[in-house]
Amino acid sequence: MTPGVSVSMSPRSERGFTIVELLVAVVIFSVGLLALAGTASVILTTLTSTQSRTIAAGVAESRFERIRATACPARASGSTRTRGITESWTLDRLARADDVTVAVTFLSNHQSRTERFRSFLPC
Repeated sequence: MTPGVSVSMSPRSERGFTIVELLVAVVIFSVGLLALAGTASVILTTLTSTQSRTIAAGVAESRFERIRATACPARASGSTRTRGITESWTLDRLARADDVTVAVTFLSNHQSRTERFRSFLPC
């Protein structure tokens, strides 16, 4: 700068953001966060449901193994309830196998849900 020359800086020539620009940015950021929170909720619900179904499949597999370990004439239908999970099984005797259906009822996302599993166990 040369001495004696004054440069006037008007408020308009300064760099910065206006309040309107900041408000628009906050609104856009908030919408993004809400979308992320909604997605996280759906993912959590899906994971919980999947975990419950995995436990139900394990209960049914365990029941099939117990029936398989029992002698054919001693196999019978029945039901039981363990740790909030109800399982019932039916046997239909065939010529060389038993047609076994296991129904497992459990809570998934605060709703009762029943999964059915079927297998043929040789005799």
